[in-house]
Amino acid sequence: MREVEININPHILCWAREEAGFSPSEIAIKVDIDFEKYKLWEKEGKNIPLGKLKTIASAYKRQLAVFLLPAVPEKVTKPKDFRNLSPAESGLSREVLDVFRDVSYFRETALELQGGSYWKSRYEWLEKANRMVENAENFSQQLRDLLDISIDDQLSWKTTNEAYRKWRLAVEERLGILVFQFPMPMSEVQGFNISDNIPYAIVTNSNHTYAGRIFTIFHELAHIFRHQSGMCLYEQASENQKEEWECNLYAGNFLVPSNLIEKTDDLSEIASYSSKLHVSREAYLRRLKDENKISDLKFFTLLDQIKTNYKSKEKKKGFVKPEVRSKATRGETFFNMIVDAMYSNQISYNKASNALNLNISSLLYEI
Repeated sequence: MREVEININPHILCWAREEAGFSPSEIAIKVDIDFEKYKLWEKEGKNIPLGKLKTIASAYKRQLAVFLLPAVPEKVTKPKDFRNLSPAESGLSREVLDVFRDVSYFRETALELQGGSYWKSRYEWLEKANRMVENAENFSQQLRDLLDISIDDQLSWKTTNEAYRKWRLAVEERLGILVFQFPMPMSEVQGFNISDNIPYAIVTNSNHTYAGRIFTIFHELAHIFRHQSGMCLYEQASENQKEEWECNLYAGNFLVPSNLIEKTDDLSEIASYSSKLHVSREAYLRRLKDENKISDLKFFTLLDQIKTNYKSKEKKKGFVKPEVRSKATRGETFFNMIVDAMYSNQISYNKASNALNLNISSLLYEI
């Protein structure tokens, strides 16, 4: 019996491949067809075996129905690239492209559930805070007031993990900005924000340390105050990258206030002081330099030592409950929003299951 063949809009096939980060040759190999034949499918969209189209849909992580649409869907919006990378290095991996898609879906879902007027009202503070970016000191004081977290609060936290959770929740609850985290290649992106349209979101890299993720949040917040969506590798920022350098300055000044900086060029003391503030040794060292409390020679010597001693973040072994992983990725605000919507019949169990990547039994009995 001959396999069913279908005709589709060829531009959708091309769109889906590009959004998933595949080259034509890669997908031809994956689907096990001749390269020229695949190129013909993208050109004409005719006589595509249904089984092959299902394989393509699976590879692109799309529902089969997407390929039967009459018109090409909109591309996922990507933030401005502030990374200090050469054109040859600046391409995005499939892993990062998948994160963009997930974040886009989460934001669309949050907008659908809460409505545009709700999210606009959450950002009224931003319209009144335009002058916050006039200088880093002004930014720090007003931001602490908005977050309702004092220096004493910051110093009272026991661990950097706790500090990250407290900062993240405050940004979500007090500023209305969703904070997601995903594992991404550290050489490719350390974080990004999307603030061109509502709801706003910050994304941290869960392959980073907790101290690194904390810095990411406030670096991206500085971008948001400047009305800039951005994709960042802030640890590689140089002084000729004005936006990245200044966002680093604002984040560093906020997390390590000048009145708490102890003059030192001893690496063990730097580790101790940075630990109390729940920032990285590098962040504290850079603040020493900002405040002219360390010579340039000593700064670069210690910076080299810190970078030489960086250890790759080890993944914790053992079983992690799916709902714990889901909440860690999506943040408490989005996670609870979906659960509340499900129990109030705003959305179906199936849609809630898809949004949280949890099976229905977990949603009903374990959360």
